[in-house]
Amino acid sequence: MKKALALILALALSLSLFGCSPAEAPEDSPNAGGDGTQAAAGAFVGNESDEYYMVSFLSGIDYWKHCFEGMEDAGNALGVTTKYTGQTDSDVAGQVAVLEQVIAQSPKGIAVTCVNSAALADTINSAKEQGISVVCFDSDSPTSDRSSYLSTGNSEAGRIAAEYLVPLCGGEGKIAVLYTVGAENSESRVQGFEAWCAENAPGEIVKVNDAGYTTAATDNMSAALQANDDLVGLFCVDGIAGTAGPTAVAESGKDLRVLAFDVDTTVLDKVKNGEIDATVAQGMYNMGFWSMMFLYTEANGLSAKALPQNVDTGVTIVTKENVDEYYPK
Repeated sequence: MKKALALILALALSLSLFGCSPAEAPEDSPNAGGDGTQAAAGAFVGNESDEYYMVSFLSGIDYWKHCFEGMEDAGNALGVTTKYTGQTDSDVAGQVAVLEQVIAQSPKGIAVTCVNSAALADTINSAKEQGISVVCFDSDSPTSDRSSYLSTGNSEAGRIAAEYLVPLCGGEGKIAVLYTVGAENSESRVQGFEAWCAENAPGEIVKVNDAGYTTAATDNMSAALQANDDLVGLFCVDGIAGTAGPTAVAESGKDLRVLAFDVDTTVLDKVKNGEIDATVAQGMYNMGFWSMMFLYTEANGLSAKALPQNVDTGVTIVTKENVDEYYPK
């Protein structure tokens, strides 16, 4: 389903960016036939010798596998070569070195998620100066010359989470949110959650700090459950919370409706076995798919307009009905 939708949207984007239908081309186009119609090798049919890279940090995690799946599918549809690499940990200098190595290969384009926005800016700018297209996804480098940034709109994701969870709790009652206090993405999700509740279902929201560690998150959530006997729901706002929150609820023996965030295999298993109701999946596939489409569009001069600076790649509520689609391949 998600691949079919992405391909349909890709076609729509290609038409709007290129400014003509796949069956039409200017008469002086190298791909045009004698009657001005598009030849078989059209503008959106690439060359497999053209290489496009995805560069990440913590390169072994499942999250990036979903992102690269999207990039790879788009690359296959276009007929170009896609490659994945990254720094194995979160070492900033290490990712800079990996990105420099990729630039040395002179690819057509690079999609990079930045472990540190400031540290990668000069290297991204260096790639652009060499004529390499660069977009950022998931984690940005806003001071760099990257052409676009594709990511989850976290405030909107929080609103969508509330829209799903609150009615599941009967539309009222006390709901806990478990998250890393101070983390920008988590704070934005909580703000979106609160905003939806204020507009649609005013009620008390209990904020619990997961402190960025599974043990602390479990302990803090357990304490909140003991202090609030009337909790009816729990929104686990980040990956740590998605593992720790359900554990604390299960240990308490209480019956809460639980919504997690992200698609760690442990969380997916809990959705599948009914331990939690659902989880919020970020648009990882879309990040990769549209990063590839944007890179190809820019690298081949297919749009007279600049790429959009910021793109919200959306979220999906994952339940028992669609959970199998989100296991890493």
